[in-house]
Amino acid sequence: MNMPSLKSARPALSIEELTAAPEKFLDLTITEMHSIPNGTLQEIHARALSAHFTAMVERVPVLALLAEEQHIREISDIAQAGPLLLSHSVYKSYPLSVLENGRFDRLTRWLDKLTAHDLSALDASPCGSIDEWIDFLDANTDIRVKHSSGTTGKLSFVPRSVSEMDTVAKGFMRFFEGFGDEPDAHLTGFESLPIIHAGYRHGAMGQARLLDAVTRYFHGGDDSWVTTSNPGRLSADVLSLGGRIKGAEQRGELGKLKLAPGLLARRDAFEKEQAQSEERTRAFFHDVATRLRGRRVVISGTVPQLVDLAEEGRKHGVMAAFAPDSLVHIAGGSKGRVLPDGYREQIVQFIGINAYPRLGYGMTEMVNATHRACPLGQYHFRPNIVPFIIDPETGEQLPRAGTQTGRFGFVDIAIKTHWGGFLTGDEVTLSFGDTPCGCGRTGAHVDPVIRRYSETEGGDDKITCAGAPDAHNRALDFITRVAE
Repeated sequence: MNMPSLKSARPALSIEELTAAPEKFLDLTITEMHSIPNGTLQEIHARALSAHFTAMVERVPVLALLAEEQHIREISDIAQAGPLLLSHSVYKSYPLSVLENGRFDRLTRWLDKLTAHDLSALDASPCGSIDEWIDFLDANTDIRVKHSSGTTGKLSFVPRSVSEMDTVAKGFMRFFEGFGDEPDAHLTGFESLPIIHAGYRHGAMGQARLLDAVTRYFHGGDDSWVTTSNPGRLSADVLSLGGRIKGAEQRGELGKLKLAPGLLARRDAFEKEQAQSEERTRAFFHDVATRLRGRRVVISGTVPQLVDLAEEGRKHGVMAAFAPDSLVHIAGGSKGRVLPDGYREQIVQFIGINAYPRLGYGMTEMVNATHRACPLGQYHFRPNIVPFIIDPETGEQLPRAGTQTGRFGFVDIAIKTHWGGFLTGDEVTLSFGDTPCGCGRTGAHVDPVIRRYSETEGGDDKITCAGAPDAHNRALDFITRVAE
């Protein structure tokens, strides 16, 4: 593989432009992003991080408090931001009783402490459920909350803005774009491709919000471009219940679990959704295997969801359903499910692509979410991500040079809705970009072997969506079984 010449690959945007508006990194091609010399990138990061902190510390109360505790009044060096990385617990630090008692006025006041947007004048007290509260914010503010799957019953809420969702859409398109002389380096026609998603269409988790962003940015909000296996909503209320069911089962207290009145009021709708599940799946398969047969498409889903789709194809004798240059985004691993032998080949054969797609690494807390592996398997961060490695035992920041192994943290300088500094529960081996990867890309990159720290070490702190559908379905089953 030949590395592109820096003369032809360097972006037209200046250091000053990227420092002032780091979200413009996502307007660059992948080749431009990953051809910026490391020294230049470090200069942009240092200047942009300093400006970002100065802007956010006056507007985000939780950052102001943390900075005061750390005696940090300005950032003149990248390493100074290390102590300001926020743990997962910050995004679910509200009392669970706020949800149980329907105090969404208090939940709004809590969110106001995390975001640069002023929510103080909002009255969310009429909201009767999490879904209603999210819709209320959508209708009355520029905030677009994303929530977690709520494995403990307590959802994390991360604020986004409408303008940031445009950046999310552009970042998703760039996921499929190659580098240098890779075959997919010049991605064309993305805006004309139908989108297939094996999952729910609506809701406030990452994938549904992504579909909102892509249809808004590329298709003017025309939802006819999107086909999903479930046109309904992945309910935040039901996911929260799913997490509490899991906890109650572990404690042997499932019989004591009570449903909120709002969920009981929606029980008929949930029962209808469950009854239509198999019919929806058959209709989805028939639709994509006929109307979109042979076309170039964008297709996304978790591994189990795409395995199920491929199995449906096998049953009906449908192979190579789409054009071989279709774009495929696969999220997550098996999520506890035992997958059949040769499942990768089954997915490849059903879709009709030439090889199993390269996977990505990322999280909802990043504005551009997922970073695709290079041909050597390394995950390369877009240049709006300023990475940190923290010693998991001492909490000390490891040197920002060479290759380091530890707990991964970052500041996303493209984020304007909140601080953007986050400490994950992932153990990674990260190269800080002193020398380019063997693929030719510049910038920081992560080894493909990534380990989750145990929950007691803070491991269960990344917002994940891959296991959400199963939790949602278990909760729906529970609702339909509960007596009036």
